[in-house]
Amino acid sequence: MESTSGAPSAAPNTSSAPVESTAVPERGEALREYSITHASKHRDFLLHMSTPTSKSVITHYVGNSNAIGKPAVKLREGDSKEGRLLGVAIFVPLSNNIDFGFGEDPENLSTTSWERLENLSTAANTYRLKVGLGESSRTVLWKRTHSPDGTSEASIFSKMSMQHLKLVDETRGKLLATYTNHVGLSRKNKGTIRIWHDTGDEAWVQTVLLTALAIIERNGRM
Repeated sequence: MESTSGAPSAAPNTSSAPVESTAVPERGEALREYSITHASKHRDFLLHMSTPTSKSVITHYVGNSNAIGKPAVKLREGDSKEGRLLGVAIFVPLSNNIDFGFGEDPENLSTTSWERLENLSTAANTYRLKVGLGESSRTVLWKRTHSPDGTSEASIFSKMSMQHLKLVDETRGKLLATYTNHVGLSRKNKGTIRIWHDTGDEAWVQTVLLTALAIIERNGRM
């Protein structure tokens, strides 16, 4: 949903939705995998991208901020906060909605064209987004899940985590992407985003990354 003004506005929704116990209806190998680690500034992240045929390489720098009136999340190209800015996400006041935007100058909040991650539950367990794909569009849902890999072998500690996510097509239920929160002693590792469905459009990949990272940051503050 696109905001009608340059600044995000609140539109809270009070319905509830439970955390789902399973996540992955299909098996296979992710088309892209992004390992998330903490940068030298601990609030920020580095994304290390790999595919089934390539080694891991740092592709994105993620800046997180809780400054009032500033984007909560910034997605940059490259391995530093000086990299080209690709997109930003803002937490809408007085709601759990999240607005995000891309473009040549996404930091210019008054001219950015905004899309909305619409929160569908009081516990922020589910977000809805309408994604344009050429001349068509689809509605997708980010949902919390206890088992992003869909297996029974996951540790009890992993299954107890409330931070795992999955992205599914709202109509068909097809799995599109997952986020697995790191459960362990390492303070450097944050988790892993896996993209299971690729449209061939880099804008789709950036949308998946930015919306996932925004929800991860939002959940970390709750």
